[in-house]
Amino acid sequence: MAFAVQHTSRLGAAARPAAPRRIARLAPVRSHKVEISHEGKMYTLDVPEGQSILEVALDQGLDLPHDCKLGVCMTCPAKLMSGTVDQSGSMLSDDVAEKGYALLCMAMPQSDCKITTVTEEELLDEQLVAGEYS
Repeated sequence: MAFAVQHTSRLGAAARPAAPRRIARLAPVRSHKVEISHEGKMYTLDVPEGQSILEVALDQGLDLPHDCKLGVCMTCPAKLMSGTVDQSGSMLSDDVAEKGYALLCMAMPQSDCKITTVTEEELLDEQLVAGEYS
């Protein structure tokens, strides 16, 4: 004796098997290798696109100088030795940025990078010099 089980909805119609679901494949998040020289030590980070170097460094436990995280206070300066970053919105003058200076809170890598942290005084001196010749 064989039994057949059929499910009916409250409306009396036989239930249809659900259509197979398609699982959307998310594009992998692209990241860039960033090597940071800070106080004589070298650190390597994988920084996903759209995140600042400072954000990832702090998440990894690096103790880097910072304050506002908005590109205004200039307490997270660094010099880009190689690679490129997008630091739209930072308060650095174009002349200083062209010399390779960056604010880590605003710097989002566009390629693999090598960076050396510098003092706030060095950055401010560069900003003043750039302002004199503008």
